[in-house]
Amino acid sequence: MKPVLALDIGGTKLAVGAVSRAGEVLAEVKRPTDASAPPTAILDSLLAMSREAVHRAGLSLSALSAAGVAFGGPMDYPRGLAVTCHHLPGWEGFPIREAVAEKTGLPAFVDNDANAAALGETAFGAARGLSHVLYLTVSTGIGGGVILGGRVHRGANSLAGEIGHTIVLPDGPPCTCGKRGCLEAVASGPAIARAAREALARGEESALSALPPKEITARHIAEAADRDPLARKILTAAGRHLGTAVAAAANLLNPQMVVIGGGVSQSGEVLFSAIRSAVSEAAVTEIARGLRIAPGALGPRSALLGAAALALSETPLSPSR
Repeated sequence: MKPVLALDIGGTKLAVGAVSRAGEVLAEVKRPTDASAPPTAILDSLLAMSREAVHRAGLSLSALSAAGVAFGGPMDYPRGLAVTCHHLPGWEGFPIREAVAEKTGLPAFVDNDANAAALGETAFGAARGLSHVLYLTVSTGIGGGVILGGRVHRGANSLAGEIGHTIVLPDGPPCTCGKRGCLEAVASGPAIARAAREALARGEESALSALPPKEITARHIAEAADRDPLARKILTAAGRHLGTAVAAAANLLNPQMVVIGGGVSQSGEVLFSAIRSAVSEAAVTEIARGLRIAPGALGPRSALLGAAALALSETPLSPSR
């Protein structure tokens, strides 16, 4: 069976891989993203990286069956157009699918990175074999992907899954979307770090005070949570906000499993205990009782393997492809 080409277009990193149908990354090439470059220049870089990756794998582009792309922003999926991107200027309305197909000579499929990662975790990761899955990526921002009946649910305008903009704290901190109290504004990596800086500025005691305030990150807080009361309080609050949003989504969608990826998902049991506690309190009892909540299994390759899963899900499984 022919492997596929997987491309991950992120705000800080570009990644390209040749991936087998079993989810094995045969070869991978990564580069920093030049955020100032226009989309055409970034696509040229991705083509060069694609050729390098398939060469490392002992293949050629013509030996692959399709290309899947995970893009770090909302997509118009039916038309293959980028809607916008908060991290990369100039992509609004850009025809990513058409451009990738033209440059690679392969059938191309493009989705936002959260939808792709949801597919990846369902095909190769923590939710492998399940048909109804809610995926959250919690990092610089918070996004989501919904798998229903084994397929991505994209909604009327390809915008389903924007769980990061669920309001969980009315009149809370401002969000990049213009609203206040969104999940992203209180539980993303930057929001967790901001909560620590604000607490220290109020004079609360913590081992975190040994760090320069501007250098405090969510990782520092997670590493200190087992021994530092303030770090534990902040991480628990973020987890409860995440759990509140997850409970609302679970009540609506009744998934078999919630998978949480992104850098913040590596924060450990303090975070996940708070998430599970909030879900058990807010979700319908029968839904919460059977719901599994776990960190993603694909780590930093979640979007890349998700792009591969997207290409695989959209192309027939036959020796001729």
